Amino acid sequence: MVDLRLDAPPAPGVVLVAIGGEVDLVAAGILERFLLGAVAEQRTPRPGLIVDLSDAEFFGCAGLNALLAAQRRLERTGGWLRLVDVSEAVSRVIDANGMNTRLRVTSSGD
Repeated sequence: MVDLRLDAPPAPGVVLVAIGGEVDLVAAGILERFLLGAVAEQRTPRPGLIVDLSDAEFFGCAGLNALLAAQRRLERTGGWLRLVDVSEAVSRVIDANGMNTRLRVTSSGD
Protein backbone atom coordinates (compact mmCIF):
# COMPACT_ATOMS: atom_id res chain seq x y z
CA MET A 1 0.00 0.00 0.00
CA VAL A 2 1.25 3.47 -0.90
CA ASP A 3 1.44 6.30 1.61
CA LEU A 4 1.20 9.80 0.13
CA ARG A 5 1.34 13.02 2.08
CA LEU A 6 1.86 16.71 1.52
CA ASP A 7 4.43 18.15 3.90
CA ALA A 8 5.00 21.77 4.85
CA PRO A 9 6.21 23.68 1.79
CA PRO A 10 9.91 24.59 2.05
CA ALA A 11 9.41 27.80 0.04
CA PRO A 12 6.62 29.76 -1.67
CA GLY A 13 5.52 28.07 -4.90
CA VAL A 14 7.09 24.73 -3.94
CA VAL A 15 5.14 21.61 -2.99
CA LEU A 16 6.76 18.88 -0.90
CA VAL A 17 5.28 15.40 -1.35
CA ALA A 18 6.46 12.37 0.63
CA ILE A 19 5.91 8.90 -0.83
CA GLY A 20 6.21 5.78 1.27
CA GLY A 21 5.25 2.13 1.08
CA GLU A 22 4.80 0.28 -2.19
CA VAL A 23 4.18 1.92 -5.54
CA ASP A 24 2.92 -0.87 -7.78
CA LEU A 25 0.77 -0.65 -10.92
CA VAL A 26 -2.43 0.22 -9.04
CA ALA A 27 -0.77 2.69 -6.66
CA ALA A 28 1.02 4.39 -9.57
CA GLY A 29 -2.32 5.63 -10.93
CA ILE A 30 -3.15 7.09 -7.52
CA LEU A 31 0.33 8.61 -7.31
CA GLU A 32 0.06 10.21 -10.73
CA ARG A 33 -3.32 11.80 -9.92
CA PHE A 34 -1.95 13.01 -6.57
CA LEU A 35 1.17 14.57 -8.13
CA LEU A 36 -0.70 16.14 -11.04
CA GLY A 37 -3.27 17.53 -8.61
CA ALA A 38 -0.52 19.07 -6.51
CA VAL A 39 1.03 20.54 -9.66
CA ALA A 40 -2.32 21.89 -10.90
CA GLU A 41 -2.84 23.80 -7.66
CA GLN A 42 0.38 25.78 -8.16
CA ARG A 43 -0.51 29.17 -9.53
CA THR A 44 2.96 30.65 -9.32
CA PRO A 45 5.55 31.17 -12.05
CA ARG A 46 8.07 28.33 -12.17
CA PRO A 47 6.24 26.04 -9.70
CA GLY A 48 8.36 23.43 -8.00
CA LEU A 49 7.64 19.92 -6.78
CA ILE A 50 9.98 18.13 -4.39
CA VAL A 51 9.30 14.42 -3.99
CA ASP A 52 10.74 12.73 -0.91
CA LEU A 53 11.21 9.02 -1.67
CA SER A 54 13.10 7.99 1.45
CA ASP A 55 10.29 5.73 2.69
CA ALA A 56 9.45 4.01 -0.62
CA GLU A 57 9.88 0.27 -0.07
CA PHE A 58 8.91 -0.88 -3.58
CA PHE A 59 8.78 1.27 -6.70
CA GLY A 60 7.74 -0.18 -10.05
CA CYS A 61 8.12 1.22 -13.55
CA ALA A 62 4.56 2.55 -13.41
CA GLY A 63 5.60 4.73 -10.49
CA LEU A 64 8.51 6.01 -12.54
CA ASN A 65 6.07 6.91 -15.32
CA ALA A 66 3.95 8.86 -12.80
CA LEU A 67 7.01 10.90 -11.80
CA LEU A 68 7.86 11.57 -15.44
CA ALA A 69 4.27 12.67 -16.18
CA ALA A 70 4.42 15.17 -13.33
CA GLN A 71 7.81 16.40 -14.50
CA ARG A 72 6.55 16.90 -18.07
CA ARG A 73 3.53 18.85 -16.81
CA LEU A 74 5.73 21.09 -14.66
CA GLU A 75 8.27 21.69 -17.41
CA ARG A 76 5.51 22.82 -19.80
CA THR A 77 4.73 25.65 -17.36
CA GLY A 78 8.38 26.50 -16.66
CA GLY A 79 8.42 24.57 -13.40
CA TRP A 80 10.63 21.82 -12.06
CA LEU A 81 10.63 18.51 -10.18
CA ARG A 82 13.32 17.19 -7.82
CA LEU A 83 13.56 13.80 -6.14
CA VAL A 84 15.16 13.82 -2.70
CA ASP A 85 16.47 11.10 -0.42
CA VAL A 86 15.70 8.33 -2.90
CA SER A 87 15.45 4.89 -1.31
CA GLU A 88 17.44 1.96 -2.70
CA ALA A 89 14.25 0.51 -4.25
CA VAL A 90 13.62 3.69 -6.23
CA SER A 91 17.27 4.15 -7.14
CA ARG A 92 17.38 0.69 -8.72
CA VAL A 93 14.36 1.43 -10.93
CA ILE A 94 15.72 4.83 -11.98
CA ASP A 95 19.13 3.38 -12.85
CA ALA A 96 17.78 0.25 -14.57
CA ASN A 97 15.61 2.37 -16.85
CA GLY A 98 18.31 4.92 -17.66
CA MET A 99 16.36 7.74 -16.06
CA ASN A 100 19.23 8.93 -13.85
CA THR A 101 19.96 11.63 -16.43
CA ARG A 102 16.29 12.55 -16.97
CA LEU A 103 15.22 12.88 -13.33
CA ARG A 104 17.10 15.17 -10.97
CA VAL A 105 17.95 13.35 -7.75
CA THR A 106 19.44 15.13 -4.73
CA SER A 107 19.65 14.67 -1.00
CA SER A 108 17.59 16.78 1.37
CA GLY A 109 20.85 18.37 2.54
CA ASP A 110 21.27 19.95 -0.90
